[in-house]
Formats: sequence, C-alpha cells, structure tokens
Amino acid sequence: INCIWVDAGLISYKLCDRNYECDDCPFDRVMRQKNAPVPASVSPAGEKKSEGKSSPGAGQKQGTLRDVIDNIFAEPFARKLPGDRLYSLGHVWVSEVAPEIYRIGIDHYAAALLEGIGGVVFPQVGTSSVSNNPCAWLICDDGTIAVQSPLNGKVRRVNQKLTESAAAVLKDPYDSGWLSEISCVEDVSKACLDAKSMESSSKSEFQSFSRQLVDEFDAAPAVPGVTLLAGGLYPRNLKDILGAARYISLLQKLHSRRS
Repeated sequence: INCIWVDAGLISYKLCDRNYECDDCPFDRVMRQKNAPVPASVSPAGEKKSEGKSSPGAGQKQGTLRDVIDNIFAEPFARKLPGDRLYSLGHVWVSEVAPEIYRIGIDHYAAALLEGIGGVVFPQVGTSSVSNNPCAWLICDDGTIAVQSPLNGKVRRVNQKLTESAAAVLKDPYDSGWLSEISCVEDVSKACLDAKSMESSSKSEFQSFSRQLVDEFDAAPAVPGVTLLAGGLYPRNLKDILGAARYISLLQKLHSRRS
C-alpha cells in the first residue's frame, strides 16, 4: 500500500506513520490546501448559499426526515442517464472516444451528492489503470474520495482543466467534467452496465440507503439542535443530516461498489 499522493505521482516517496489513515494525516491536509478550494459560499451549481435559516425549494415536501431525503434524491432521479455510454457500479461512466480509447467520469447521481470539490488529483499519464483501483481522487473539505477505475489499461490522458476548475466535475459531469482517458483492449461491456440497468441499480441502492437512514434516526433518541425540522436550519443535503465524517464515509462507499 502506498500513500495516495505517491500513487498519484505528485511525490516520489512517503513513509506513512499513520497506517494510511489519511483523514488524520497532516501531510494529507497540506497537500489538499495546495489545491484551490471551492468557496464555501458557492454551491456545486454555482449558486450562493443563503445564510441563516434555510428553507426547501419550491414544490419540495417538508416536515419529516423522509421528506428531506426524498427531496435530496428527487432531482437526480428525475434526470435520465445518457444512453450513449456504459456505467460501473461505482458511479463511473465509460464512453469510447476512439478505437480502444475510453473517456471516464462520474455520473450525475454521484455528482448530486457531493457538496463541493476543491481539487482533483490524477495518476500520471502512462501509468496502469487497474479495474476497481483508484483512477482519480476528489479533494473535498472533509476528506478525499477515491474514484475507482472500471477498466484495465493505461492512462492516456487526464482532464487538466479540472486543476483550475474542479467544480466542472459537479456542474457538467458528462462533458467538461470528464476525468481521464484510458486505453483498454478488453470487452468493456462485460464489466459495465447500460444506462437502463444502471438507473435501476442506483434507484435500488439509494432507496435501500434512505430506508436504513430513516430507521436509524427513528431508533435513536431525539437530540435538540439547529437542524431539527421543528426549527433551526432546514437540512438541505446528506452532509447536514449525517455530519461530515459519516457523509464522507458514505461517498467513499458509494464509489467503491464493484461489478
């Protein structure tokens, strides 16, 4: 096992004394700070977040935790996955741009759950891409999300524009927010799903998660705080509900699903 910054090709050697627990690593924090963070006042869609007591958008249900969760997932599931590409269970899309050359990026389900990206770290061009191993790292305020490659091959090209505008991964995940291009001679269709199958899988995945989340909160004792639906701040996203640590853990689990 290597430090993620060694695997990314940004440093040549790092002796880890923290058992690769990056969340508690001061070196990891310094490396993240070298990437330009997304301003806290700007949402992934480029809209300013309101201060003080927030409220749900027009037409959204409100009043229960189930309503909040339904609102969170309603928008991404109202949008269809592009049918001109394939998808991994780790929410990475794959599109052939030339014979045996495939462009990859995250799907809009994953993008909708991210609350901002401060930077993207890529492996070096020419290095191996190994299926179910990291092919990029998304640097967030609260942790690092490893995006798993769906392909075996070589990294041919990376989207350097994301080093200046990482928010494109969230704003435009299927076009300008693509991550990298990988050369692969294998039959990609064997490891990936078509759009219809991925939509069905994702809906089942998130429905199961939302039921589990509601059950957990129903079983837990009520704790007064600023995010109670009876007053205070209205929870707008999973980070508000889960807290930073569980939120990052969920995203890491989401991107680690394997075919």
